[in-house]
Amino acid sequence: MIFVTLGTMHLGFPRLVRQMDEVAAETKERVVIQIGHENTATEHCEQFSFRPRDEMSLLIEEARVVVTHAGIGSVIDVMKAGRPLVVVPRLKRFGEHNTDHQLDLARAVERRGWGRMVLEVDELNDLCATPRPPHAAYRPAKDSLIASVREAIGELTS
Repeated sequence: MIFVTLGTMHLGFPRLVRQMDEVAAETKERVVIQIGHENTATEHCEQFSFRPRDEMSLLIEEARVVVTHAGIGSVIDVMKAGRPLVVVPRLKRFGEHNTDHQLDLARAVERRGWGRMVLEVDELNDLCATPRPPHAAYRPAKDSLIASVREAIGELTS
């Protein structure tokens, strides 16, 4: 199953929705899209607007690959779950966001090897077929910070 999440942005993301509908039609693989406020209908995908966080986490964990907008919460959720990640930033030129700030996170994901960045949605067919394996070494920064503080306190108190 491919899980796609568009986040909570009030602007649409029809180019991603349409392309994932094509992926579903061509591959016959189950594609589930969290569409948020998007109103583009699909013929070959399951879609819903919003679900509780625990249900979203289950979909992420069940997915063979997750395709997401370049929202930090969505990216971190996928990385924590250890699922293959494809990031499609919302772009201002398509009216998908007010700025192109999502490019920064998408480029960081690509550069660090955490997943793949897609600017041209027609690349999604190939990237969904053969996604980069998940980045096994990812740990939230706060985990290593907490571990370092505990270690320092342990040294001081022993």
